[in-house]
Amino acid sequence: MSPFARLRPHVLRYRGQFAVGLVCLGLATFFSLLGPWVLRYAIDDLTADVTRAKLGRYAGGLLALALAGGVFRFLMRRIIVGVSRAIEYDLRNVFFGHVQRLPLAYFHANRTGDLMSRATNDLNAVRMMVGPAIMYMANTGMVFVVSVGLMLSIDPVLTVAALLPLPLVSIAVKRFGSAIYRQSERIQAQLATLSAVVQESLAGVRVVRAYGREAVETARFRRENQEYLERNGALIRLQALFFPSLGFILGLASLLVLWL
Repeated sequence: MSPFARLRPHVLRYRGQFAVGLVCLGLATFFSLLGPWVLRYAIDDLTADVTRAKLGRYAGGLLALALAGGVFRFLMRRIIVGVSRAIEYDLRNVFFGHVQRLPLAYFHANRTGDLMSRATNDLNAVRMMVGPAIMYMANTGMVFVVSVGLMLSIDPVLTVAALLPLPLVSIAVKRFGSAIYRQSERIQAQLATLSAVVQESLAGVRVVRAYGREAVETARFRRENQEYLERNGALIRLQALFFPSLGFILGLASLLVLWL
């Protein structure tokens, strides 16, 4: 059974809350995109004639849109992130119950530090996937669809020009995404190793002290911790290249629009 199939029952248990959260997300996106559209008409109207009544009307409208968008964005985050926390809570209970039923041979073959890492860091990564990841992915999709529709209604030629660099974005995301995924897996594995070193040292601290192995255990921890630091540094370097690359590609779209 795939990991997503195992996760599906836990997600479907909160499908009602997810639906409400996605509705709030859609409304927040609608109000945030409506603001620039209103501002467009405000600039055209105020260019012809500026009055205090017009300024008050447009300012009040933009303020109301910003307030409505903020309220629905707050509700969106509260609901979806709250559901992800509830799923994380359920998964921790399932994990702990499963560990209690495992045979003794399993614990002889696997390190306790690995289990600690799965119960903490790995489950937190799952929470990020079913909460913020879904939220941001849905938000990006809605903004893209609505924005492209509005842009096409204004100027189809400029819209096509602005979208021309998107294949380059897809290539960059695929290349960097694969590398970031592999490096993240290496970091997770090293964190499990580091947790195992800490757990073993603390569990056997009496033996360590009795045989004077403090320096050896300290060097062992420092070595694994240094490896963890280096793997995180490699991930940071990948991300440091990825985001400026995206900015450069998207800047090409602005350049094309200005050129035309």
